[in-house]
Amino acid sequence: MKRVQKPIRLYVLAIFIVVAYGLMPFVSVMPVGRDFFLFGLWNLPLNGSVFVLWDSDGNAPPFMIIVVCLALCVLSAASAVWAFYDSRVGRIATLTFVSLDVLWWTILVIVAILESESPGSQALQLAIQPIPPLFWLAFIWWNFTRADVNAYYAYQASREE
Repeated sequence: MKRVQKPIRLYVLAIFIVVAYGLMPFVSVMPVGRDFFLFGLWNLPLNGSVFVLWDSDGNAPPFMIIVVCLALCVLSAASAVWAFYDSRVGRIATLTFVSLDVLWWTILVIVAILESESPGSQALQLAIQPIPPLFWLAFIWWNFTRADVNAYYAYQASREE
């Protein structure tokens, strides 16, 4: 059987997912007075930062929400590294965890819109938040399901048998 080289897109995807879904949620928010300045790639609604979950009075969100947010970030990044090191199961785990991460943050945004006391511009800003992450998610799915990536994982699976 002919040797199949690891596609460059796997390198790019692994780095992108580790940075965008694993690192950026921890560093993408800067407090400015009572508000937050978000910077990043818009790969998650509200950039996936748990700091934006605090209310205006400074009260923290429920502990389980913080745990789930942080766990999804860590599991997304870890599964991307696993997928990079030749594991078809790692690829499935990466697609699952990144999709769950985007879904989780989208649900948090919907809940924030529904609980918003001041409809209008803030609700509109929140409603726009889930749109760019869907494009990033489609980009990740598209790249992980390309023919060259499938061929590479099939080749790796055949070598393990």
